[in-house]
Amino acid sequence: MIVQSLYERYRQLLQDPKSNMSPPGYSSDKVSFVLVLSEDGEMRNIVDMRVQQRKKQVPIRMTVPEHTTRTSKPKPYFLSDKAEYILGIVLDKPAGFKISLAKFASSAELHKRLLKDCERPEARAVLRFYERWNPAELTEEHTLYGDLLKIIGTTDNNIVFQLEGVENYVHQNSDIQTLWSRENESTEANDDVVLGDCLVTGREQQPIAQVHRINIKGVRNAQQAGASMVSFNFPAVVSYGKIQSLNAPFSEEAAAGYAKALNHLLLSEHNRLRRMGDMTVVFWAQRLPGEKEEEWELQEGIFGEFFEGAWGKAGQADKESDEGAAGKAAAPEEAVGEENVELTRQIEDLLKRVKQAETVEANMLPAKDAMFYVLGMSGNNARLAVRFFWRDSFEQLFRKLSLYASDMAMERPGRSHPELPSLFNIMLQTVRQTGDMSGMRDSISGAMESEWFRAMLSGGALPYSVYAAVVNRTRVDGQMSPYGDSGRNAWIRASVIKAYLTRYARVHHQEKMKEALTPMLNEDAQPVAYRLGRLFAVLERAQTDAAGGPGRLNATIKDRYFGSASATPAAVFPILLRLSQHHMSKAEYGSFRDRDIAAILKGVDGFPNHLDLKQQGLFMLGYYHQVSYRAASAEKKGEKQSENGEGAGTEMMSENEDAVPNGTTLG
Repeated sequence: MIVQSLYERYRQLLQDPKSNMSPPGYSSDKVSFVLVLSEDGEMRNIVDMRVQQRKKQVPIRMTVPEHTTRTSKPKPYFLSDKAEYILGIVLDKPAGFKISLAKFASSAELHKRLLKDCERPEARAVLRFYERWNPAELTEEHTLYGDLLKIIGTTDNNIVFQLEGVENYVHQNSDIQTLWSRENESTEANDDVVLGDCLVTGREQQPIAQVHRINIKGVRNAQQAGASMVSFNFPAVVSYGKIQSLNAPFSEEAAAGYAKALNHLLLSEHNRLRRMGDMTVVFWAQRLPGEKEEEWELQEGIFGEFFEGAWGKAGQADKESDEGAAGKAAAPEEAVGEENVELTRQIEDLLKRVKQAETVEANMLPAKDAMFYVLGMSGNNARLAVRFFWRDSFEQLFRKLSLYASDMAMERPGRSHPELPSLFNIMLQTVRQTGDMSGMRDSISGAMESEWFRAMLSGGALPYSVYAAVVNRTRVDGQMSPYGDSGRNAWIRASVIKAYLTRYARVHHQEKMKEALTPMLNEDAQPVAYRLGRLFAVLERAQTDAAGGPGRLNATIKDRYFGSASATPAAVFPILLRLSQHHMSKAEYGSFRDRDIAAILKGVDGFPNHLDLKQQGLFMLGYYHQVSYRAASAEKKGEKQSENGEGAGTEMMSENEDAVPNGTTLG
């Protein structure tokens, strides 16, 4: 299913001239230098084709005669290759360079064999170059000696040829391209070729690829030279005596097609999520016959923008350092046209509706019946492991994303339409909050992030590992107040807790639990753990009222008792209730705190000895809701004293509530 879907995309992109998909026999590869030749094969100039990208120069991407997989034996490429093949020299720091005669000889032999009968000036120039050039004779007196050393000192030093005075490169000449096509056809007609039925296309008597000649490049943790998705190279994986990829017969065309489509996705700015946990993720929309181009662009744009903040600003360094990123600077960015502006507007409108958990009608979706594909892979040296593959209609994809946004919806004081937390920021809440973003990022579990991503698309239960990490982290550091420096962390944690428990309650039909799983406070919710969280928030407020208002204490009961209250209420709440009587007797509006406490305890028959992790999540959610509700209530009333007598004690806390003056003691 995966390979068939990729091959289908390859065939579709071949019909799209704007896709830059390389045709059969060609591939898109990095090119750094152009060797300019005279008609008699003399090197006249070396042109550096690299472009500046931030602080380094990177090669451009160009369609060249196909670069297939190399082994330990010399294997030259036609009219586009590394310096060690075309020039026969490699970097040697003590001596400047050293000779690579075997590779140079193999390249010379290939070009002489293919171009010997071609009368084009470009072909004659290349032949004469190989006749004239002798790497063993290179000295410092050569007019281009410095440029040659620059070439071999460059990591990606692929070279192409150009005839002096001719605009196109040699490999772009139509007669030479015809020669190359005949070479590919003769290779397929070779007597050693095995014919069989192709598993991908279903066509019979096709040349079967014994080795998939095009590597997949750009997957994290895979070799820089690329890796294989399909390979059989040790006895344990073969059957019935078949060798290599004859165990899974793909035609040469299909084997090249799916690999080119996957490489195209990995290189795309619009079809790849650079890091999603320990996976590299690509996605694409099916192109239906007669469908407008804007339809699939809108689909892919919506998915990409939904996860755009997956690594946020903190992840930019990872994005820039990913393998294959350099090749994307091949051409300057195109000016944004009216069509792109309209497309962006549509994407933003639909995403806004999703992230705010608003209803989106099916007729508002582009090509809702078209299939959408998401593929997650990870590298293991020379091989790729498929970690995740999702395939369904775009309408179903949109429903899954909308369901996730609805499950995550959480009120945030002062924000009428809070954004959906990015996946990266969710994962940050699973690790110790140190302020060292780099260290925190490195501590994130890639497996946990990948599991959360898969659950977002499947609509199934969110990973318990992430939920447990967030609850345990909150129990330790107590960052659950929606105000102060940790207010944003609290909002994200409350969202995660609500989303996990919402899906748990949905699967296990826990109707009473659902009462507490709302974006804002539900005073009628009955779960005891939720009510105890609300109670703790009221007791904390009673303490701050007694001290004269927020910001006057070095520490509150939250700093001392939050963790134990959420885990073992019976051991803590009797102490806190006795202490609250002292606080309320000192507070101007203590009677109203006493009324709130009584209302909450009305649904609590007794304090449990122990709360499990799900109940602890409800406790924290109740605390967050209660603290947020006070602020929203006071803000809405817009006055110090309400009609029921609540005064300064119910005013909205300042954003710097956690900043406490030194020297103040716990009341």
